Amino acid sequence: MGARGLERGGLGHPPEPSSQADPAEEKGFLTFFGQSILALAFDLGDLIPGLIFAFSLDLFSRRMWSIVAYPCLLTTRGMVGGVFCGRLTSGLWLGTMRPCFLGNTDDFKDLYSSIMVLSSLSALMMVASIGLYGLSWGLGGRDMLDMTVAVITTMALSFLTATPITALVAFASFKHGLDPDVITYPVGSLSCDTLVTCCYTATLILMYHGSMGRGLAYAISSAFLASCALKLVRGFGREGFKRGLKESLASSALVVAISGLTGTTLGRMSIKVGLRPEVAMAYPALIGTVGDVGSIVGSTATTKMWSGELEADAGAFFQHRREIAAAWSSSLLMFTAYGFLSSLIASGDLPILLATFFLTNLMAVGLVVILSLSVGILSYRYGLDPDNFVIPVESSAADAITTLSLLLALRALSGLWVR
Repeated sequence: MGARGLERGGLGHPPEPSSQADPAEEKGFLTFFGQSILALAFDLGDLIPGLIFAFSLDLFSRRMWSIVAYPCLLTTRGMVGGVFCGRLTSGLWLGTMRPCFLGNTDDFKDLYSSIMVLSSLSALMMVASIGLYGLSWGLGGRDMLDMTVAVITTMALSFLTATPITALVAFASFKHGLDPDVITYPVGSLSCDTLVTCCYTATLILMYHGSMGRGLAYAISSAFLASCALKLVRGFGREGFKRGLKESLASSALVVAISGLTGTTLGRMSIKVGLRPEVAMAYPALIGTVGDVGSIVGSTATTKMWSGELEADAGAFFQHRREIAAAWSSSLLMFTAYGFLSSLIASGDLPILLATFFLTNLMAVGLVVILSLSVGILSYRYGLDPDNFVIPVESSAADAITTLSLLLALRALSGLWVR
């Protein structure tokens, strides 16, 4: 992979190759497989939010909206984190951002502010998406208000905790000579999923336990929206802030619409098939791993496109086959590990659980790889910044595709499960 171009945002004008040193030497399959395993291994940590989810099913299932909103929050926060990771790693390679918090560049400050505003706007769009899908299962006015407050509060708390952790991961990987394109998003998504689950669980506890808790949630959501409005007004005069926010919002609308479908699918799964605890425990890890495979394939491909090593056409699928094969085979190993570990809270269902996860992987990863490369190719050919589209679109679609694939696999093997 060569270094990315210096000018990435100009519409219709491919960037000139950077004069800086290549970010990494050409990797062989085993080297890339090793880095992919290293990155995806952090998804084992997604069993932690999965365990919280599995043991909090009663809390999440008190209202239909609360279980529907959970994957929406994971998806939307993942989208916001994806934009942040993509632009941050690009800035680190290009030298427009420094691997530190204090004394960083104006580009980094604009990025941080735009991500805060994007978090609030995405939360509002997510509320609208869930509300529209909620028409099919009778979402009422009081539930709509509670859902709005819960979603905004969770997004506020997760922004305050997950964003700085993701930045620290990018800084550390860059300083230690690792490839931030491979490391940052998978590792950042682990902390993000855990924090989102903890924040959402805490928010639901507040919402369901007395007027004082409900009032605190209302105060947090109101303060966050007001702060984001102030950031928007102050930042609108800066070109970097406006451009990044504009391109991110263009993909956010699609992402949020898809996330509503993901949540509705999970809700239907809990009703029609039954959301078993061992499946619920693995669920965040499954969607996280599929999304990470797409991000690894997409991010490394866009880096090669910017450096001229990869043509932005259908031949990219063959030219990028080494990275695809390494990331996909790594994901199969991880799915097997999830099956073994999540079966510890069940009894006698390991073979069926492994078969379910294997079928889910074949369906989900294949579709996500195709989508990730296709979005990267199209965005590059139309002069857009792939970092604002590839990871956000594929990560949200990956959640929906994985959830649907899991539902299909569960239904296909439903007769084999021990009741």
